[in-house]
Amino acid sequence: MDGRSPPLPAGIQRFIAQDSAFYAEWVVARVIDRVEAVARHPGRGHPVHEYPEAPLREVHEASYRIIYHVREDTLHVVTIVHFKQMLKPGRVRGV
Repeated sequence: MDGRSPPLPAGIQRFIAQDSAFYAEWVVARVIDRVEAVARHPGRGHPVHEYPEAPLREVHEASYRIIYHVREDTLHVVTIVHFKQMLKPGRVRGV
């Protein structure tokens, strides 16, 4: 193990699968579908209220906020956070 965090959907899937493997797969598939849709239409998201000056946008899927920015025509998912979690300052990097 190299100390890096697992890819976000995999971490979400493992967490949800503790209660329901079926629901975990469903949520991750929905999150991935939403990211793919945003990649086609990145302007659909809305600004992230915790970072009004940053070039961040967000969309929602299931109980998650998908926070991203677009740089040089490439969509970068910055983080995926559950609605119940606070978006802590260190969670958003590289913007």
